[in-house]
Amino acid sequence: MSGRSGNGARPVIGEPEHVLPPLGPGSLTPFFATAPNPEATRRLLLVFFYFAPSAEVGALRWLSLARFGAQRRWAIDVVTLRPEFMGIIDRDRLAQLPPGVRLFGFSGENPGWYRAMLAAWRRFGSGGGTRAADSGLAGHLDGNDLTGAFATPDAPAWRRAFRSYVHFSLADLFTRRASALGSALARENRYAVVVSSGPPHAAHDTARQIADGARLPFVMDMRDPWSDDSATPEELRSEAWRRAARAREARCVTAARLVVVTSPAHEELQIAKYPSLRGRVTTVMNGADPEPLPSSRARERFVIAFAGMIYLGRDPRALFRAAARVAREAGASPAEFAVEFMGDDACEGVPLTSIAADEGLGAYFRSHAFRPRNEALEFLAEASLLVSLPLRTSMTLPAKLFEYSRFDAWVLVLAEPGSATEKLLAGTDANIVAPDDTDAIAKVIATRFAEFRAGARPVALNSDGRFDRATQSARLFDALDVLAQEGIAAPVER
Repeated sequence: MSGRSGNGARPVIGEPEHVLPPLGPGSLTPFFATAPNPEATRRLLLVFFYFAPSAEVGALRWLSLARFGAQRRWAIDVVTLRPEFMGIIDRDRLAQLPPGVRLFGFSGENPGWYRAMLAAWRRFGSGGGTRAADSGLAGHLDGNDLTGAFATPDAPAWRRAFRSYVHFSLADLFTRRASALGSALARENRYAVVVSSGPPHAAHDTARQIADGARLPFVMDMRDPWSDDSATPEELRSEAWRRAARAREARCVTAARLVVVTSPAHEELQIAKYPSLRGRVTTVMNGADPEPLPSSRARERFVIAFAGMIYLGRDPRALFRAAARVAREAGASPAEFAVEFMGDDACEGVPLTSIAADEGLGAYFRSHAFRPRNEALEFLAEASLLVSLPLRTSMTLPAKLFEYSRFDAWVLVLAEPGSATEKLLAGTDANIVAPDDTDAIAKVIATRFAEFRAGARPVALNSDGRFDRATQSARLFDALDVLAQEGIAAPVER
């Protein structure tokens, strides 16, 4: 994006379009800022490492909350990674930011010791590691970027412990860099509250330190669980991981004036772990946004679609196997039956096209590279059946479900019985199936395909508005307003 957008955005970033120029370490110049919000009376400091223009689906939560916050007279400064360290970016997301938002970036460059370790591993180990070496610090905090034997779930315990040590060493470095930037901002601006959003959970430790130094209330937005066993990456599972994660979570939870989670199940978990949290924890789910959608097409082909990242735990093999069976038994041709994915083109390093071929789906499958959000919405509008792949933890809700709920499409959700997802969708027309139950997945696909052939067309799950985001957003900003009123919330400087 260059020039001005329709919402009054004033980019500080420059040409060329696909590369955002680096800023000096600790720079207090935003790499992007929208026009000031003339109605704003207080300012919030948000620590969110993968905020816009990151293409991560988690970024959509605060992209939408920022718009609601602007309506509630909040201006927002964001401490985030510089875009060149975010991985895949979607510059269109910057155009969706409201007035009064400034983005400040810090470096995700790998430290020298880490580069040396990877070089040694490539030389004496598996020969891999190129991606990890080039991806920058940020790429390692989700627990799945180191390559070779260190990244395998069945690695010896000492390797998983060593990798956990590396992970938290990087996280602490990440925290120091972000805290230095955020603390400098707090010295130059009058904030009413400091908010963190994670994962990466290092954002919480960062916001805690900034808030403590500036004597401001700290609000902790946990989009996913942190230290419980269900959230532990398999390739990092070790006593070293548990000790480090629990210690960091405990000090953040203890310091937080408010802990925000995204499902009632996660709220119950946090209270069970930290009884003192009762009264300081609340659920603010994601929700369906009111933005316009592409109109649904007159479909002649039955398309099963997924758009997003293929994280660890999101294995599409059972889905591919079931879809191949339905196509074969129904005598469907690729012209009338298809499975299409947009976003990641591989699962755990194996190309999706190879997995599809192995499962007998090759002729019916197509993998699309990442596309900007507007193109992704066009892609979803073409689908007859939208698929949500499973999460690693059953206590959180896939953000994409709320987006899926707005399309006139059937929805197939791969989730464990009793999960937060199953509870959310109870009473809707969504089909909820255990992730590895190939027979049940095939039954759902066969039923929907038969309905499609008979001329039936689906209706959006959110046609009655039950999943609208406005109610959830109001819960959060009601709480932030109370915290701001308890302190000395000075007017925002014009």
